[in-house]
Amino acid sequence: MTSFNHYALGAVADWLHRVVAGLAPAAPGHRHIRFRPQPGGGLTFAEASHLTPYGLASIAWRIEQGVMTADVLVPTGSDATVELPGGEPFDVGSGMHQFTVDLAPLATEFAAQ
Repeated sequence: MTSFNHYALGAVADWLHRVVAGLAPAAPGHRHIRFRPQPGGGLTFAEASHLTPYGLASIAWRIEQGVMTADVLVPTGSDATVELPGGEPFDVGSGMHQFTVDLAPLATEFAAQ
């Protein structure tokens, strides 16, 4: 845990939550949540959670053998959009949801460019 009271630490922690883990509010008070993880730099897993006014929101993703799996928790009273790399966005209601996407086609696409 780090303090968001100092920019030098808060900016890094904010980036880790919003970009690497992919957990960000899409409406005030986390009424709508966006889960859009952006793995890179050799990272194979990340987790983040945030206590919203509606309850706990969380994401845990991992990459194994070129397949990304993400478990997301949307608190009661909120909804969310989940978008994994190369995948279509999904709108979901409250509860626990699991998503998978094959990253191998993305690796081939980037290598060809």
